[in-house]
Amino acid sequence: MSTPRVFVIRHGETEWSLNGRHTSTTELPLTPDGERRIRATGRALVGNDRLLVPEKIAHIYVSPRRRAQQTLSLLNISLNQPHPCHAETTITPLIEEWNYGSYEGLTSPQIRALRSSKGIVEKGPQWDIWRDGCEGGESPEDVTKRVDELIAEIRE
Repeated sequence: MSTPRVFVIRHGETEWSLNGRHTSTTELPLTPDGERRIRATGRALVGNDRLLVPEKIAHIYVSPRRRAQQTLSLLNISLNQPHPCHAETTITPLIEEWNYGSYEGLTSPQIRALRSSKGIVEKGPQWDIWRDGCEGGESPEDVTKRVDELIAEIRE
């Protein structure tokens, strides 16, 4: 038996990811270029002679966000493909993106300006999501707890 591996594939480009706006719960479709690039990624990564061999995939976890589910669909990992995948797919919030709370739809410079206008004193030279988290959203500890739950589920 081979050692199990986990692959994480981020959703394709959206209008907000293209212009640097933080996106968590807002439902945005992939851009046409995002769709094209995900299809190309699927052709490069998925197949019996590729990194992702569909018949060897044991389980697929996908975010509840439509852009993530659209990305999965465009990767061509399904029962209807030349190399069928029979893995169970679970839609779970454990793998969704960081909840940006009050920062949803803002760019990092806008977030830094907002925090400054509120008099929030940074722990470092400037706001950093990995250290400071998001007002009204998730902290790094929240995200760590959520991802640890997913890892525990995968290990089971």
